[in-house]
Amino acid sequence: MCGWAGDVAEHQRFARYLHEPAVVRDEAEADPVTRILRDSDTTMAQSAIVRHLDRHAAQLPADEGFTAWGRAMAEISAEREFLARRLREWALLRSISVGEP
Repeated sequence: MCGWAGDVAEHQRFARYLHEPAVVRDEAEADPVTRILRDSDTTMAQSAIVRHLDRHAAQLPADEGFTAWGRAMAEISAEREFLARRLREWALLRSISVGEP
């Protein structure tokens, strides 16, 4: 029974991690992302943040907002190769979509 209770707590924490960065203003986004990435369950934390990055990057218009956002997120996630690579992929997609070299 104890394992099940732990699973519920993890699912609730993961749901909170998906929700928190999505509901803050862009200028405050770094705080919850940084806090979530400090979770001892690195797989869960990175999973929540990659979903946030995907959702947020897909919604950003192809303008300077993307560049500033990408830099901020890259700085926070620099030591996490998977997240850094995902941001590079989004930056490449943006460059292609706006016709940059």
